[in-house]
Amino acid sequence: MLRRTIPLAAGAALCLALASCSPPDSGPARIWTDVPEMAIAVELFNASQSRHLVEIQWKADLSSAIREAPEPPALAVGRFLKSSSVRDRFQSLDYLFGELVVNQAAFYPGLLGLGNIDGRQVLLPVSFNLPAIVFAKASSGTMRDFTLGMDDLAKATAAWNQRDQQGFVRMGFSPRWDPDFLTLLVNSSGASFRESSPLAWNEAGLGSAIAGVRTWIAKTNASAAMEDEFQFKYLYTPAYQYVSSGRVLFAYMDSGAFFLVPEEKRSALDYRWFAWDGKVPVSDDIVYAAIVRAGANKGAVEAFLKWFYKEDSQRAILEEQRRTRALESYFGLAGGFSALRSVNERVFPLYYPSLLGHLPPANSLSEPKVLPGNWPELKHDIVAPWLLEVTRSQEMPASPGQELAARVADYRKKTGR
Repeated sequence: MLRRTIPLAAGAALCLALASCSPPDSGPARIWTDVPEMAIAVELFNASQSRHLVEIQWKADLSSAIREAPEPPALAVGRFLKSSSVRDRFQSLDYLFGELVVNQAAFYPGLLGLGNIDGRQVLLPVSFNLPAIVFAKASSGTMRDFTLGMDDLAKATAAWNQRDQQGFVRMGFSPRWDPDFLTLLVNSSGASFRESSPLAWNEAGLGSAIAGVRTWIAKTNASAAMEDEFQFKYLYTPAYQYVSSGRVLFAYMDSGAFFLVPEEKRSALDYRWFAWDGKVPVSDDIVYAAIVRAGANKGAVEAFLKWFYKEDSQRAILEEQRRTRALESYFGLAGGFSALRSVNERVFPLYYPSLLGHLPPANSLSEPKVLPGNWPELKHDIVAPWLLEVTRSQEMPASPGQELAARVADYRKKTGR
């Protein structure tokens, strides 16, 4: 699933935030972001005090914009900022903890640790999403655990499946129905994709993960070909709709997509977080904030960060999003759960009541490795299509790692990335 395009409500908020800034000669601090939902936070910060002003500008390719800017911004807020192509442009933020500007203990430890580079805190987590397995509430009586793993899905799917002479007429679940889920599964179960030139992985883990998917398919749904036939016949609506129809038992949706399903339709659905080996893998598009070393007016963005990382401020952001109906266009804070545990535990359920009883504890999360800045393109154009191929073919590749490496190399020649 590709990232959603800029919501209209967020675009309008971006204009409001820019309009609230002072004339250029007063020198407001600049924030560049690929997360337009941050605009409401900027607007509220500017209105909350009179000493500092910040302006925000959306950049589709944030990392490239920072690298190439003759006058970089003071603050960057976005995805894949830890990639080697841009992380050397950021300064250490350890002093914010020492001066008690930001409370280090308030964050999810794993997310905070991922922003640490060579012992220095260079990035602060802003928001994240989690993988959800969605099903009809009528089926929830058998889903007693806090999470669902592949063994759970296999058992329930095998009991659900129904076929006639023409093939399956009901199928519980397939990891191949959503390329994003297939990639997440292979990554979590051994591949461990990570940044290199441009991408590396665990060779043995990649092979065992693919073999595991192939075995799961053969035992549960007979073959990938039958899964594809079923998908072609029946699965041409949004995932939550084919769950509601009773045609399938489970569908994968990340939290940012699930909580955008209209409430009148979501009320008939339930969900559990997907887990591998007892851990819930955090989606790969975590949003981070970083102060740019060469940026101007850092005092203003330090004040913004101090304000932003308070529970009351994030509650105010969510309330403003509800008031302006922006919550109908994007989920939560900056498109995801807050990186502050108390906000998710005490504030989010006020706006998303179905989160009650579903919030995972901090020690149950599994964070991704550092990924290249062009990971979304690599995943969409190369990794996911290749995984769909190798999990469908009748023969397991002799050397999956070499085969994927050849695909990536060919992609680099064609695109120059």
